[in-house]
This record gives sequence, C-alpha cells and structure tokens, in this order.
Amino acid sequence: MTAMRASLRTKLIIGFLAVTVPLFALLLYNNLYAMNVVRDEVGQSNKNLLSMYRNEIDRTLVDAESYLYNFVVLNEDLRKYGKAEPGSAEYFFSKVRVQNKMIQDMVNYPNVNLVFTYGKSEDELLSTSFRGGDAAKLESVINVLKSYMAGESDAHLHEKSWKVIRQGGELAIVRLVPTDYGQIVGVWTDIDKLMVPLSYLALGKQGQAMFIASDGTPLTKAAVRGLDAAGTKLSLPSENERYRRLHTTDQTDYLLVSTASRFAPLHLAVLVPESTLLQQLPYFQRLFFIIPLFGLAVLVIYLLLLQRALLKPMYELIKGMRQIKRGDLETRLMAGSTREFGIINDTFNDMASQVHDLKIHVYEEQIRTQRAELKHLQVQINPHFLLNAINIIYNLAELNKTDLIKKMSTHISKYFRFVTRTNLNSVSVNTEFEHLHSYLEIQQLRFPQYLRFEINISPGLEKEMLPPLIVQPFVENAIVHGFEMGPEHFMIRIAAKPATDSDAAYYEVTISDNGVGIADDQMVELQRGDIDADFEDGHLGIWNVRHRLKLQYGTSAELIFEHGEPKGTVVTLRIPYSAIATSSTA
Repeated sequence: MTAMRASLRTKLIIGFLAVTVPLFALLLYNNLYAMNVVRDEVGQSNKNLLSMYRNEIDRTLVDAESYLYNFVVLNEDLRKYGKAEPGSAEYFFSKVRVQNKMIQDMVNYPNVNLVFTYGKSEDELLSTSFRGGDAAKLESVINVLKSYMAGESDAHLHEKSWKVIRQGGELAIVRLVPTDYGQIVGVWTDIDKLMVPLSYLALGKQGQAMFIASDGTPLTKAAVRGLDAAGTKLSLPSENERYRRLHTTDQTDYLLVSTASRFAPLHLAVLVPESTLLQQLPYFQRLFFIIPLFGLAVLVIYLLLLQRALLKPMYELIKGMRQIKRGDLETRLMAGSTREFGIINDTFNDMASQVHDLKIHVYEEQIRTQRAELKHLQVQINPHFLLNAINIIYNLAELNKTDLIKKMSTHISKYFRFVTRTNLNSVSVNTEFEHLHSYLEIQQLRFPQYLRFEINISPGLEKEMLPPLIVQPFVENAIVHGFEMGPEHFMIRIAAKPATDSDAAYYEVTISDNGVGIADDQMVELQRGDIDADFEDGHLGIWNVRHRLKLQYGTSAELIFEHGEPKGTVVTLRIPYSAIATSSTA
C-alpha cells in the first residue's frame, strides 16, 4: 500500500508538471498556436459548408443516375427504337416518342443541362434542348458528345461512373448508361451550373470557390494570381485533413479546403487567403497570456485538496475491490468523506451483497438465453426484401400488369406466411422448398430476363425435417453477391438428395449458381467454419445458419462451401435424418 501511495503521488506530481510546463511554454508559442487554431476553425467551417454543398450536388447526380436506369428499363419505345430497321415507320415514330419522353422528363431535373440518347452504329444522337444555352451551344455539345463516344472504347463508355469531359471548349460531367440494343442514354451537366451554389460562399475579396479534378487540375478558371498558368496542379488535402497550405508565385499564402464528391471525379474546393484570417490574432495573444496564470493558481489549490478528498477514499475503494476479487464477499466499505465517495461506497456495498444471488441467476439466465436465441434466429427477416417486393408491385401497377400483380401478391403472401411461423423448430423439406419457390418467383419478377432457377427433391426426402429458413440465406447471397446481368442467364439450382455414402446418417441440400463466385481468400475463411469469424466479418446470414445448426443438431450437421464449375459457388448443407434431428433436439 505504501508503494502504491508513493506511486500515485509521483504520478500526480508528474501530472501537475505536465500541465503547468506546457502552459508556461504556451506563452512563447501562443502566436503560432493561435494561427493554427484559426486555420483549423476556418478549415473545418469551410469543409462543413463544402460537405453540405457536396451532398446537394451528389443528390442531384444520384437523381439523374436513377432516372437514366429507370428510363432504360421502363421505356418500351427505347427498345423499339434500338431494334427497328433504320428508315422504317416504327423506327421513326419510336425515335420521336423517345425524344419527346426525354424532353418531358427533363422538367423534373433542373440541374441537368441535356438528356440524350446515342446510337453508336448509326452515329445518331437524340437530345433535348440545352437548358441555359442557345442553338449554337447545343450544336457544340452534340459535336463534343459524338466525338467523345466515337473515340472511346465500349468498356470505358460502359463504366458505371460519372465522367469529366474537357473537349472542344466544353467542360462538363456526363453519366452514360448502355442499353441492350446498342444505344447509350446519358445526361450532361455543365461544371458552371454545378458552381452556382458555391458562388454564395462568403470568402472575402481574394477568396475563390472552384472545382478540381482528382489529379489536382482546376476545372474552373482560377481568379487567384499565381494559379492561372496552364497545366497548374494543386496538392489536394486528404479526407482526414481540414486544409492544406498553398503558396503562390506572388508570395500570397492560401488555405486550400476541399471535399470529394462520392459519385463524380470532382473535388469541391475553396481558396481562403491567410491574410484575412489572422487579423484578430492580438486578441488571442492576450487571452493565452492570462490562461497559464489562472491555471497555475487553480492547480495549486487543487493539489492541496486532492490528498484528502480523493487519494484516501480511492485507496480504501481499491482495497475493497481486491478483497472482492479474492472471493471475500463479506467486504464492506465505511461511509465516504465526500458525498460522491459516499455514493460510490454505498453502491459498492450493494453490489457486493448482490454478487452471491447473481451467481445463481446467471446459470438460469444462460439456459433461458439459449432457448430464446434459437427462436430469435428463426424470425430474422430482411426488411429490404419487403421494400423491393412492394416496389415491384408499384412498378407493375404503373404498367397495368394486373396478372403479374396477382401472381406477385400470391407469392408475397406465401412468403411472409411462411417466415412468420416462428413457433416451429422444424419443417418438411417440401414445405421449405415451396417457400424457396415463392421467394425465387418474386425475384424472377424483378429480373425476368436474367434470372432462372431449378428446384428438385429426390423421392423419399419430401417429408424429411430441417430448420425453417435454413436455406434462404444462401439463395439471397447468390442473388445479392453472385448475380451479374450478362448474356448468360443467372441460374440457381436447389436440390435435396441422399448423401453419396449410402450408410450416411444425413441427406444433403445443395445451392449452386453460375454467378461471379467467391474470392479464394474469402472461400478459405468460410471453409474454416469459425462462427465468431463469420459474425465479425459481416457474414451475418452464414453466422445465423451455423449458429442455428449448432443449437439444433450439435456437431451432427455440416455446412460446406466450394467453387462451382466452371464458375459460381456451391453450398452444401448436410442435415441429419429426422430421427437424428428429433433425438438431438430432445
């Protein structure tokens, strides 16, 4: 105890010096500190403002991108225009309707200058009028777009990202979405139009807002002397930096504050001259001269009171905690010398009195928790699936597809009737596969041209039992992570069959797909079968299945992951036959 008191006193003295010495040193460096404080505050303030404007601009980009995808998917005239023979009546009228639709839709997107559809094979570009420009501007933009798309590769044009165009005197960002019929639908937004919100920033006479490319090249004309040379590139601050100091050729220092758009290769930036930031610095100098003197007086008084008010009660508390740790549950503390320590000591005594009772309650709670955990794992439902299903019904209603709406509603009703049956520990293979059929029918209505599935049950396995919703997570993973829209149909196969070994006490349920597959490093982790690793790595669906299998079957069930041939993923569930499952559960 004596050694501990000496150690704590030493630490208090060191702490006292650690506070007072920097305060006195602050007198020598207060000017530099004040300058950094001002820079940080100005940098953070401007970064917050830029983040607000960036979010507004990103929202505009997201809305435009969503419109393009909806236009490509839902516009029947676009398909006719792409498939019709050039020069035919259907070709002409579908082209007119596509252009009229773009003109009509553009009213809803005030920050977009142009909506267009380009056919690379015919080098034909349909567009709306150019918002904020005349016929000459429209002609210039169309020429730039044709030149750009004719000169770029299909792989570049099909990239799912916004692109900066600097060509023919035009400076803009475009978003291109290819169709299945050889066209490219896109939107054009001038950089100058995106600059309009930034013009309201109050940056002083010499300050300036601008857009900067990812490589540091200014995209808007710099009004700052020393930055007007062609090819000038700026060193952008990282996302963790509030600002970066910039020295120009005219000996003027600026703070460069920027934030990157999440959807376009753009950085919103402001240049703030340091000369306007440090005009109030003398006030900071006086303030930081007073602070150390005041702090010194407070710390001296505080150190005198610390021994009586803190150290002694703390030692008593540490002593009692050690006795509790050794198992002496009869230990109690005396009333504290201060109100705070009195509350702490009373709480400590109450806690010591409850420990013995809690030991018994813990064992009982562990049993209840295990039972509740199994129920909880069975009722987890992905809310995104419900939202997607409602969205499909809405889109079908927009298209007056009443027969598909009825079909969709029937499958959704079956799906949620099944997943809400939380009182069942096991269901038959036939019932589980009927639920999967409803689920895949719903998904097929979302992707009618891309998704196919097969479900097979070997004779004799229809009435075998397995935990409800044990297969669905892997079907969901296949669609979410393995699905790719390509020329080949995305195929999911689900099968229940006896084990290869005729003497095996289990049957197998396999889920296979021809999707993108699983990376080798992830496959190694999944094959390890570590439940804790699944949870920490974000594989919550897999963790759910492993945990439920362990709770219901112990070590009798097995989960296997393999690469598919020639591609894709194969997941195998080895489920004990019903008699074994009943025995394990009992």
